[in-house]
Amino acid sequence: MARRLAARGDDVAAARALAAAARAGSIEGMRGLADALMQGRGVLPDPAAAVRWITAAAGAGDADAQARLAALYANGIGRAPADGDTGSTFHLPMDITQARLWSEKAAIQGHVEAQVLLGWLLSRRSGPEGDPVQAAEWYRRAADAGSHAAKVGLAMILSSGDLGEPDAAAAVRLYEEAAAVGNPTAIYYLAMAYMLGEGTPQDLDRGVVTLKQAADLQVAAAQRSLGVMYMRGQNVAQDGAAAETWLRRAAVKGDVEAMALLGDLHAGRLARVPSDIEAAQWYQAAADRDHAGAQMALGLAYAGGRGLPKDVFEAVRWFTKAADSGFVPAQFRMGICHLGGEGVPQDYAKSAQYFRMAADAGHADALYNLGVLHYHGYGLEKDEAQAMILYGQAAEKGSASAQFRVGRAYATGAGLPQDDAAALVWTRRAAEQGHVPGQVNLARMLLAQGHGGQAHGAQRDAAVAEARAWLERATAAGSGEAMSTLAELIAAHDGAAGVETALQWARRAAKAGDPRAPQVVEALEARAFHGEVR
Repeated sequence: MARRLAARGDDVAAARALAAAARAGSIEGMRGLADALMQGRGVLPDPAAAVRWITAAAGAGDADAQARLAALYANGIGRAPADGDTGSTFHLPMDITQARLWSEKAAIQGHVEAQVLLGWLLSRRSGPEGDPVQAAEWYRRAADAGSHAAKVGLAMILSSGDLGEPDAAAAVRLYEEAAAVGNPTAIYYLAMAYMLGEGTPQDLDRGVVTLKQAADLQVAAAQRSLGVMYMRGQNVAQDGAAAETWLRRAAVKGDVEAMALLGDLHAGRLARVPSDIEAAQWYQAAADRDHAGAQMALGLAYAGGRGLPKDVFEAVRWFTKAADSGFVPAQFRMGICHLGGEGVPQDYAKSAQYFRMAADAGHADALYNLGVLHYHGYGLEKDEAQAMILYGQAAEKGSASAQFRVGRAYATGAGLPQDDAAALVWTRRAAEQGHVPGQVNLARMLLAQGHGGQAHGAQRDAAVAEARAWLERATAAGSGEAMSTLAELIAAHDGAAGVETALQWARRAAKAGDPRAPQVVEALEARAFHGEVR
């Protein structure tokens, strides 16, 4: 009766008939009523009641109901209510244990989709408690029954090495079988195998073509991958418009990483029509879905007023969310915020806590800043020896500021034994990373080397030329100190013809605020005077 009524378009009467059949113990009626309640077809939507009826059918031994119930537990329904939320929205928490229980009951009865689901639930992809041997067995049973999704799952286990030595070639064969009948996921993984040369000879052109096939079949991961390739010019010509197209397709399907990448595309001025507002909107979308990088980017947008009203307090709120999730750059930024009182009360102790979190995760500049706090005794015990140890560790990890500080310590003998060679090495490392004071100090060291008693001819000229190059880079960054030093270099090495040029640099240094510049200007003006004193 329910079927006849539904065929005539009378969903309300069909739902009544299904309810009567379900109450009379019909398993088919229970399943049909659950579907109607879940979809709101002929009745008001009621997911809670739907789950009760599908559970009743599953408990009666129906394999289809057991498979459906397993899928519901595997994915969950809705979101847990937030604190203070008095709404009545139904929420079924994800429960892998219950999902395994019900999928196994259906799988034992030969339900192929349940066997595939059980294979996934037992694989490492569902969590660290997986059993890849059992997962592979269930995938094989489903694959033998003709499931191409099972072939994809089995291929992923074989390529991962969860069963021992990875077998990428066997995985590719399974992907090819599933791809031949149009399985979108198999086509995507086959594309990645072609591009990476895993289990098959590398073929970038074939990989890109196959990846586009998967993307056209609405595989969000393939769309995102294509977007990244066009964004970065990897294996294809860089094309911001194409990157935006593919990333947007993935993002509207709910791909959180694609949302964050769209934000990067606009913020980096690579989009077809770059927009700070749109960048902030995509960052917001990803941040609301707990993407830590997007939360950090959204905080920076608020801090700089890019695409959003400038709001340091809102910036700190998002930095904190990202930091609390373990995102290291956000932990470092929160250290900076507490250090300077940016959006939060100045608190050196909290600053040290955040720097320590980031330093423990390998952040070089956080390690350096811990050294600074120790050196000055801010939030940590004043300990210059410990500060120097931290500077050295940070310098080894690549912190330009730490490399500059270590170089200066070797140069002056303050904190480390005086060592001109070591000073030159560490200062050069800082300079090569764009550290402007490091570039100035390196130039001075090279000039001192060029003027040394052992430097002659070509060696001296090379040292002076390199010093000039470093000073020019530093002046381009606006360093008044570099301008003064360049003025002195030109005056010393370019002869009388260079005095006017040197004087111009010295005057620019004075305008830039270099405290030594007025003396340099005075000396050069006296040297440039050609009139008669009366």
